[in-house]
Formats: sequence, C-alpha cells, structure tokens
Amino acid sequence: MGKVTAIVNQKGGVGKTTTAINLGACFARMGERVLLIDMDGQGNMSRGLGCKVKRSQYTIRNALVDIMNGVDADPMKGIVPAKYDPLYIMPADKQLLAFERSLKNEQEAPYLLRRFVEKQQWNFDRILIDCSPSLGVLTQNALVASHSVMIPVDPEFFGVEGVEQITSTMNGVQRKMNPELYLEGIVIVRRNNVSIAKRTNVENLRQRYGDKVYKTELPSSVKASEAQAHGMSLISYMSWNHLTRSYQALANEVVANEQQ
Repeated sequence: MGKVTAIVNQKGGVGKTTTAINLGACFARMGERVLLIDMDGQGNMSRGLGCKVKRSQYTIRNALVDIMNGVDADPMKGIVPAKYDPLYIMPADKQLLAFERSLKNEQEAPYLLRRFVEKQQWNFDRILIDCSPSLGVLTQNALVASHSVMIPVDPEFFGVEGVEQITSTMNGVQRKMNPELYLEGIVIVRRNNVSIAKRTNVENLRQRYGDKVYKTELPSSVKASEAQAHGMSLISYMSWNHLTRSYQALANEVVANEQQ
C-alpha cells in the first residue's frame, strides 16, 4: 500500500511545488511507482511536469465532485504520465479554486480526497500531494488523506512561529479526523543566503524540532524554474546540477528514515 505525504506551507513561494516535482522524480528513479496530486488551483505542478490542462480534461476537481456525488469512476481516470519523467500526475486547474469555495458548508468536505487516495494506494508506492498556499479546505483534505506531512521552509521569512501554525493545524486534524497523521520532516530551502537572520532561524528550527529537520538542505538554483518551464524535473533537465544532487540526497534521507 502506497505512502501518502502532503507537502504543506501556507506561505507561497517556498518551494512546495519544486519539492513535490523533484522528490517525486527522485523516488521514481529509485524504482518506486509515484503519483503526484496537484491540490493547488494554480496548477503549477501540473504545468511543471508538462501537463497542460485542457478545458474538457478530467482533473482532481472532477474526481472530487464525482466522489461527493457518489459516482463510482475508474480509479485511474484523469491520471496522466508526466511528459519527461517516469511518474504520474493527477492534474488541477483554476476550477479547483471555485470548487473549494463551494465546499464551505459540506459536512463531508474534509474527507473527499481521502476517498480518492484510498482508490490509488494499491496502484502506487508513493503519493505526494502538492498543497495550495493556505490552510483552507483543500489543504485540510490533503492532511486528512495523508500519512505524513512535509514542510518546506525558507528560514529567511518563515521561522519557528510559521512552522508552529502548520503543526497546530496538523495536530487538530490528527485529533479529530486522522489519528495516524505525523510530521515527516521539515526541509530547509534556499540555503545559499547565509544571512544572520536565516542562520538564526535554522538554528531555532533545529533546536525546536530536532531530527525532524532534515540534515539535507536545499540550495537555490535558477535551473529549477528553467526545468519546470520545459515541463520536466531537474533530474531530467540537468542531473549534475547542485540542487538536483541535493534532492537526490533528500530522497535518500527520507527513505533511510522510513527504514529505521
């Protein structure tokens, strides 16, 4: 049965999508069958893997609507292979944003994605969910559907307090809806900048969360956005890039932690 991890941070621009794409690609090249679910109405992850959603295309929004309406669709409906990488995508587009607004009064809303994921766990070894930059209904869905949470953090702007907001939300979901949910780890991103503020925030995070902060830290690279513009992961676009090697090290660290 596949492991499901939500990649969460309510702040935009901290590398959630880049982490989902490149970790997913690394796991796939390690021999795992990987599904990436785009739960952000901006659809950046879908486009970043070469999936340009057409108006008539079946997306995660359609899958959730079918589940809400009791439609028993093919579990693999809408799932497409990435253009250049050996993994699969359940894409999203801007219709997901309108769908989120429609869910506010739906009692079963937090459980829709879990029902979708339960259909996929026997088809994939690992499922990564790229969440929207908020802690709203869609992110709540991801937390309810997941086994674990990974938090990418740019410590220049997002220190202990910001992470505590996410873990507080996670703990609330754990108490009420998903008792098996746990913190997978915190990923330090954009480590090139060695400002005093950033060093202090990293030290505070490591002191507060200990070994939940990965040893592997991810530097910045303009090649990440270049790769996504070409619809591929960094490992496909430029395997020797320093950020590519860091993602490979992070994937190895994740797997090593799972085997302990």
